[in-house]
Amino acid sequence: VTDVLNFDIDQNQLIEIASGLESGSEHPLAEAVMEYAGVKGIRPAEAEHFEAVFGRGIKASIDGKAYLAGNAALMGEAGIDTAAIQTTLNDLADQGKTPLIFAGADKVIGVIAVADVEKASSREAIEAFADMKIDVVMLTGDNKRTAEALRKRLHIPKVIAEVLPSDKEKHIAALQAEGHKVAMIGDGINDAPALAKADVGIAIGAGTDVAIESADAVLMRNDLLDAVT
Repeated sequence: VTDVLNFDIDQNQLIEIASGLESGSEHPLAEAVMEYAGVKGIRPAEAEHFEAVFGRGIKASIDGKAYLAGNAALMGEAGIDTAAIQTTLNDLADQGKTPLIFAGADKVIGVIAVADVEKASSREAIEAFADMKIDVVMLTGDNKRTAEALRKRLHIPKVIAEVLPSDKEKHIAALQAEGHKVAMIGDGINDAPALAKADVGIAIGAGTDVAIESADAVLMRNDLLDAVT
């Protein structure tokens, strides 16, 4: 967690609600919010009626009130206006941060920005793939601005962003239809269909069981240099 912005609500109360909402999610971003609440000594609120909206975020209720946590697409679908914070969202994304939006039934109550810090070995691995004449594509559900910031930082030739979990497999198939042999490296439950579709599916050993089951090879360490090897 890099930034916490609260609107018409106490910051600790926002973190209490946010961590309560995220407690039902296994997403790495949710883990970051939970960890942040723990460091701050804030106990998560008790959430009920938890519902994960794939590629969008989550819905739940706290003390009988409905809350949302996720991206701008989820807010738009719920009829919650994010125009007033759009510049803020863009600024955070341009810094390579992922803004998580939290809202009550009718308005945004806060934004918590999370940054996924890349490993030092990742750029080295991408450069090694290039030397091996392997084209590198980053497939991510993250927004385009955040993905572009990361693409520049790691010198990734191509990024496909805002990909819904169900669409990763389609992008693999599209590359195969162009005549490419595709190796897919993934670690999450959302990656399992794409790992199975790829010519070579490579799971990160620290990933979910279903991803590991869907893969042809499993990396023992959470390090892209092992994929190079």
